[in-house]
Amino acid sequence: MTQQRIRDVVDAHPVATFFVLAYAFSWIGWFPAVIGMAEPIRTLSFVAGGFGPALAGAVVTWLDGESVREWARQIVRWRVPARWYLAAFLLPLVVVGLASVAIVFFSVNVDLAVLPGRVALVLGSYVFVALIGGGNEEPGWRGFALPRLEAQYAPIPATLILGVVWAFWHLPQLVADPNTVYSFAWLVDEIPGIALRVVNIVGFAFLLTWIYNGTESVLLALLLHAGINTANSTLVPLPVESITGENFMTVLIAVDIAVWVVAIVLIIATRGRLGYDTHRSSASRQAPR
Repeated sequence: MTQQRIRDVVDAHPVATFFVLAYAFSWIGWFPAVIGMAEPIRTLSFVAGGFGPALAGAVVTWLDGESVREWARQIVRWRVPARWYLAAFLLPLVVVGLASVAIVFFSVNVDLAVLPGRVALVLGSYVFVALIGGGNEEPGWRGFALPRLEAQYAPIPATLILGVVWAFWHLPQLVADPNTVYSFAWLVDEIPGIALRVVNIVGFAFLLTWIYNGTESVLLALLLHAGINTANSTLVPLPVESITGENFMTVLIAVDIAVWVVAIVLIIATRGRLGYDTHRSSASRQAPR
């Protein structure tokens, strides 16, 4: 296929091309971890694969004849009203707070005494997630795909489409375990946990749509992404050793409930627009073709 033919295909289907490349770059990057290669290759594999969506966004932007520099400027767009920074830092606390209430409702004993000892862990985890543990995905998902999807679809269906694609993109991460013997029985056992994570990620997408639409800043989406991931992994008031088996599934359900409560509140409060009408940029809101 000639370079011009490739550009024609990308020009006709930029979002679909982005999705294919995001999956390809990431899943190829994660392959060493999926097949059980030893450390440090395993960790490096996960880190490298996480940059797949950002790389796909840059490649499709270039192939489509657009300015990669202009697209990348969203990543460092920091001049937004202070309330959005407040939202990026507080929403994760709201989610983990609601999840903790749900955990108590499910009769799991929480232990608030574990939280003070996790302060340093929270800070370290936040920086890690923001840079290479999740936040690095945002230039692709929110910075490239979301504006184009919202140009054709209303914010809710656009977010659902992106959320589902984003959720299943995580699949190799969810099943990669060097100690696992893969089988049909293993798959049956894993399906409930995978389904709960998919539900969580799709709900999370609504929070990220709202903050991106309100700011047109990938940086703010990155901060919220890092905050949610960090809060879910470090601020649930349970000893780490107790989050196994049935308790682990309970925590997943509780976090799902919390994320979707916040998502539904945002949908209702914005009348389904999720901030889309607040800051529209005709330059970045191009319809998928």
